[in-house]
Amino acid sequence: MHVMATPLWLTADERQIFTSLPPSVQDGWEVREETQTFTDTAERRNARLNLMRLHDPKLLAFQEKVKKESVPEAIGKLLEETDMRDVAEDDLAELFFALGPDVLTRIITPLLGAAKNDGDVDDVASLLLIRHSLLASFSSQS
Repeated sequence: MHVMATPLWLTADERQIFTSLPPSVQDGWEVREETQTFTDTAERRNARLNLMRLHDPKLLAFQEKVKKESVPEAIGKLLEETDMRDVAEDDLAELFFALGPDVLTRIITPLLGAAKNDGDVDDVASLLLIRHSLLASFSSQS
């Protein structure tokens, strides 16, 4: 058994998905309940999108597409279709902040359900930690 450093901040629905994964994939992960919530709006998200200072050409194109969408599901689909390899961390941080926790949840769910090994879960754990941090930040502002 190997213990992972990053806890999995899972909602009740995500916990159900995680517990349906093979025991070998679940083994060693600390699961914590995500209880923070934030109700985002298209207006808030668009304001954050307009404030982004991105450098990566892929993300600049993505930013323009996202501005035309108002539904987190559609934005999540655009995010899934965008190649994030080789994108600088500061651009990713700007992007995830602008998109907000609702959009991150839309991409976390399918990734968690498709996890086949610790590497897959570790990738999801990073997104969960980002979402958890955003929820803490956004909740304190509302």
